[in-house]
Amino acid sequence: MAVDSFFASARKRKRPTRTTSKPGQRKPSSARKPTKADSDVEGDDDDQDQFDINQSSESEEESSEEEIQETAAEKRVRLAKAYLGKLEDTLDDDIVGFDAADLDRDLIAERLKKDHDESEGRIHLRIADAFKWDNVEGLKTDTCRGHQLPVTAVALAENGAIFYSASKDGSIVKWDATTFKKLHTFPGGRKGVKNFDGHTNHILCMAISSDNQYLATGGKDKVINIWSVKEDKHIVKFNQHRDAISGLAFRKGSNQLYSASYDRTIKLWNIDERAYIETLFGHQDQITDIDTLGRERCVSTGGRDRTSRIWKIVEESQLVFRGGIATKSPELARPLYSEGSLDCIAQIDESMFVTGGDSGVLSLWEISRKKPVFSMHTAHGLNTVQSESEGNINTPYWITAVATLRYSDLFISGSWDGFVRVWKLAGDNRSFSEIAKIAVPGVVNSIQIKTAFPSKRTLLVVGCGQELKSGRWIRLKKGVKNCTKIIELELGSDSTLEFTK
Repeated sequence: MAVDSFFASARKRKRPTRTTSKPGQRKPSSARKPTKADSDVEGDDDDQDQFDINQSSESEEESSEEEIQETAAEKRVRLAKAYLGKLEDTLDDDIVGFDAADLDRDLIAERLKKDHDESEGRIHLRIADAFKWDNVEGLKTDTCRGHQLPVTAVALAENGAIFYSASKDGSIVKWDATTFKKLHTFPGGRKGVKNFDGHTNHILCMAISSDNQYLATGGKDKVINIWSVKEDKHIVKFNQHRDAISGLAFRKGSNQLYSASYDRTIKLWNIDERAYIETLFGHQDQITDIDTLGRERCVSTGGRDRTSRIWKIVEESQLVFRGGIATKSPELARPLYSEGSLDCIAQIDESMFVTGGDSGVLSLWEISRKKPVFSMHTAHGLNTVQSESEGNINTPYWITAVATLRYSDLFISGSWDGFVRVWKLAGDNRSFSEIAKIAVPGVVNSIQIKTAFPSKRTLLVVGCGQELKSGRWIRLKKGVKNCTKIIELELGSDSTLEFTK
């Protein structure tokens, strides 16, 4: 049977032991070549004496020699087996409750293909037209209420089994994404309390690791808390930031965490080791949002410095994309509205991302261009305010949240106009258009949308409330509740989710 060249490799030879000899003394010659069995036996008198003198030192040398004997091919095989075993364990957890007919395919092969495609970042899941948009009022919608104050952040697990919501009251609630029942609550503490395992001020952001092991939360108390998803307990607290934590994102396929703060820095953390890695500098104002995918890089928005940046961690460099887009009137020569702040960002794939700001502009960016590829002005319409002296004043609803169905042509934006709007990327990736709007009353502070694997349920989770998460400039009361909305998008009768280049 032919051996694959991937696994074929010559075994490394063991490094010979150096011996010192006096001048004039001849080195002993071996009568035959040493074999592998000989290398495992201590047959040298000098080595035996050394063993008698220092046994612990010899055991360390022996273990290092055993490590040397593992070839590169053997290491690749061992790591591949470990990865496949991890996938099998993950799939065992994911497929509980499904019929055998729904699993009539090779799940491991499908997961490997999905991971490879996403790591490349060059494909798209063209699914915007696969969903039913003709009757959005009939979509299955559930409301979860567990907070006294506005919901400021939501996080949906990769397998679609659970999701979390956080609030200005400092509490975190874990929900079942199937029954929509409350599973656990992490209460918030009083402001100023020391040595409290939790948050003592407004929570502004959350993120779940791709292996569904860790939950990270951050807020105005300048603290990042790490929680165990399975055990529902607090693990560790990081307090290296000097101001409020405004954004958190786990790198896909890794437990590397990126955190953004109002102190204008981004910090990297290794959650497995509970360790700080490094700090990134560059923004000139408060960082308002952050996102990442599979590669070792992240994107962020810098608030009123009106820039979005791509941080390349390995290359130790950054790319700067300048906003400040003006909305012009066809009748007037001067601009009507100017973008004063970039507030939210989400990656579509490794080469494209979308941003939203306080002028109501949604912008599509490519890493090869410094200006937006396409911009949608007043994406959520105009807010009309009556003034006694100036009459009606029109101001745009600014974009408060944006989320993408990663590696696809579908993304969502939110404001406080009463709707979350669904956008479809054009086939040439040069523009986008609105294809639906779903009624969600209140201020939309956070959005998450994911397709669970292997159930293929596409869930849209929206955190909303009566106030903005960053302030109290707006307060909506009429018919608005502080809650989390869960909307399941329905596929057409003949539609399936397929990868296309």
